[in-house]
Amino acid sequence: MTYSRMGTFCAAALLVMAIAAFALASPPVPAPPEGFGISTYTDVEVRGDFQHESSLTWTWMHDTQQNGNSTLAYPGTNQLLAAGGRAGQIRYMNDVHAIDGYVQFNNKFEAMSDEQPNLKVSKDFGYVALKDSLIAIADDKERIGLSLISNGDTAGLGDMPSLCPWASGELPATNEFIAAGSSTSTTTWMVSHTDSDVTGTVAPSLNHSISATGEGTASAAMIAKLMIGDAAVTRWGTAPNLIGRMEYSEKSLASGIIDKFNSSMHYNATIPQYQMPEPWYSIQ
Repeated sequence: MTYSRMGTFCAAALLVMAIAAFALASPPVPAPPEGFGISTYTDVEVRGDFQHESSLTWTWMHDTQQNGNSTLAYPGTNQLLAAGGRAGQIRYMNDVHAIDGYVQFNNKFEAMSDEQPNLKVSKDFGYVALKDSLIAIADDKERIGLSLISNGDTAGLGDMPSLCPWASGELPATNEFIAAGSSTSTTTWMVSHTDSDVTGTVAPSLNHSISATGEGTASAAMIAKLMIGDAAVTRWGTAPNLIGRMEYSEKSLASGIIDKFNSSMHYNATIPQYQMPEPWYSIQ
């Protein structure tokens, strides 16, 4: 089989797999040589007030330029990625505020540059308002995000396999932005559990789920946006033509006496981690 025919097969496989995911996605961004690891565990039971705030923003680059022009150190300057260059960002935030209540809170947070998933959070939150309080209230808001920018790869890029192992030429530039999250609010009682994880250094993926019961409001939402060019960015930084755009959004909101609120949101790149097209995924 010639290279051109193999390239045609690969494009067809990608089209089928887009049914199971979203569309042709950006490749992962390798972690920098100097990594990091953050791990925290919080376990609280209190009668009164409680507040918890946490946030993470990790932005990193992988570039093929030899002159060192691409850098995060000087915002607003010319920082064009060369063809084959990539940038990624993972974000997380959680705000919990509770007044005049019985509160139970359990939270495990892990963020790692050289392990997958790069971000993993598991959280339990329970609240019952104090009987005689007139100002009792509890709010819980959680968000995760993954952004990936690729200026296009040449086949056989040395650091990792390209999007299509049979491609004989350059792969296109892509922009990929995904966000998901959930929230609860109550003046009486609410119990919830959430799980979140994000990966950007190998096959990109994002997951967020919530399970809640109580009285008040509960919501979950997801947004995904993807833009695809027709070629890799040139060494002069010329932007390719935009030939594909995908946008997806979803939101669920329940208000009142909530017997059950379950929502699970998942995003993954259309190519599995080992870079093998699998028609099986199209019927899952």
